Amino acid sequence: MSYVSQTLAKGERILKSATFNWTYSVSSFLWGVFSILPISYLMFLIATGQDIPGQLPWVMGLSAVPAVLGLFLLIAHLIHLNTTEIVVTTFRFVYKTGLISRDTKEVSLNKIEEISLRQSILGRIFGYGNMTLRGTGVGVITLPNVDRPLKVRQIIESAKAKLRGPTAQNLKDAAPQAAVVIPMEELR
Repeated sequence: MSYVSQTLAKGERILKSATFNWTYSVSSFLWGVFSILPISYLMFLIATGQDIPGQLPWVMGLSAVPAVLGLFLLIAHLIHLNTTEIVVTTFRFVYKTGLISRDTKEVSLNKIEEISLRQSILGRIFGYGNMTLRGTGVGVITLPNVDRPLKVRQIIESAKAKLRGPTAQNLKDAAPQAAVVIPMEELR
């Protein structure tokens, strides 16, 4: 069960769970793949019985360092991806990271003052962008490479509008209600 699901208030529901765009993971996957290529090649040479340079232990040790580092970075990135929650509920925005330790940044929707979006040319092409939310009492929440950021922004703005209640135009169009008259004697 997710962190946000566990912390929902009565009557609160999840409107949107945002995710990172696939481009956010490209560099980690490339590091993971390319770092194991040298050791994979040496293992292939050993398995096929081909001629191997005379300094095999030194070469194996040297190629194992980037393999271990690359796999470590890839695993850390996968853990980060799977333990991060970016959620818009009917009352709040939640950004939670962490597996063992937890770091959450939450802001009530009615306290969000500004939503900034930065999309590069590649961001426009591949549908991602960096979002920055500024809220009263929270400061700044920065979200890297959010997938479909315009949709996330639209959902936040729609939820904020619902929290504000009826607009002035809606009140003007509504039928007038009968005034309640309270005698002065009851007010004393």
